[in-house]
Amino acid sequence: MTTHTPTPSTSSGDKTRKQLITILVLLVLIILAMAVFLIAKISGDRSGGSAVTESSVSSSSENGDAQGQEKSPAQVQAEKAVVVYKQVLANPAPLQTFVGEVSPGGAMSYALVHLDDGCVPELVLNYGTSAMSAEIDAIGVYGVDENGQEIQFQNSYHDGVTSVGGVRRALQRATGQPGMFSFSAERMGRDQEDLLVTRQGNELVETPANPGAGEFEQFNWIPADNLDVIEAIAAGNDCAPSSGSGSNGAGADGGNRGNGGNGGPNPTAGQQASGSGAGSGSQSGASDSDSSATTSGANSITGTVKVFQTKADVLAYEQRQDPNPGSPDRGPYAILILDQPTEVTAQLSGQNGPETRTIEQAIVNPALHSDGERATITFSDDEYYWPSDPGVPFGIRLEDAPRG
Repeated sequence: MTTHTPTPSTSSGDKTRKQLITILVLLVLIILAMAVFLIAKISGDRSGGSAVTESSVSSSSENGDAQGQEKSPAQVQAEKAVVVYKQVLANPAPLQTFVGEVSPGGAMSYALVHLDDGCVPELVLNYGTSAMSAEIDAIGVYGVDENGQEIQFQNSYHDGVTSVGGVRRALQRATGQPGMFSFSAERMGRDQEDLLVTRQGNELVETPANPGAGEFEQFNWIPADNLDVIEAIAAGNDCAPSSGSGSNGAGADGGNRGNGGNGGPNPTAGQQASGSGAGSGSQSGASDSDSSATTSGANSITGTVKVFQTKADVLAYEQRQDPNPGSPDRGPYAILILDQPTEVTAQLSGQNGPETRTIEQAIVNPALHSDGERATITFSDDEYYWPSDPGVPFGIRLEDAPRG
């Protein structure tokens, strides 16, 4: 009897191997999937960390300095003001005035002044000319609001003196408080109006004022392409002065503007007054005049010099007929047009003792001054005499000035 040994099925072994291979492939795929997941998670975490770091750096850059220290609100506001003021100087808007619109010109200049108690000064922009007269500059004022956005205030101002008609305008900074003074007069000093200009919120407020000597000073106009003073306010510590003009600092004002050809009150570099008086008279800055006048019995007058070549030019300016037609013409002549009516004490011919009068202009020596110059002159009560006749120019004669 023949015995047959069963032979294992080939198909059964193949099936087992296929199952093992399938399991291995699935394990490999699972491992790969887990690896891809881990890699993606790690990459995402790194990207998130980088974004957080970048955001942190950006936030630090906006609200802190290079060392990561947080900036004060005043400094942040000041930096925004720097950006705004640079944009204004690069592309100023036309200025609307009561006598017409003024377009930006090539001779523009600026100054900074605190008009409120904030730490960011306002930008006072001198357009260089006006619709009123070629001899009078138009001036606009800019600022930033609480969000650091530009404000062009609606108010406009003027600065200068006309050769004919006696129109006088002056804009000067206040020295003992935030603000600036706007002085104006028509027809040889008549219809005088003095205003204190301050800021309240996003508006300028004008209040009638009667400032005394030493309470205001001339702006130092800076060429519009000189941004050094603008950049200086970025520190954010240029708060408004509590008293005295010296508290303004470089951020509040700086630089200067040379004498303009329009004859307006444009100071030369570093100049509050120049030249020398006759006898014991002397000239000094406006801020010193009050103390000298009160401590030594001296007079102090401050204003803008106008130079005229002939007597006819003076008479046209003063809008009057020649009171002495036969008198010789001793031109040139120079008149110091005062910033405001000022009491002056001088000798009176034929009487004992001095007499005090209020004047709006004085005759000065043209050899000692230039047209458009800012000057302050001090002199004692017994040094000069009141005029005894209506000569040309009209007024008290100082410094041995010529008179027709």
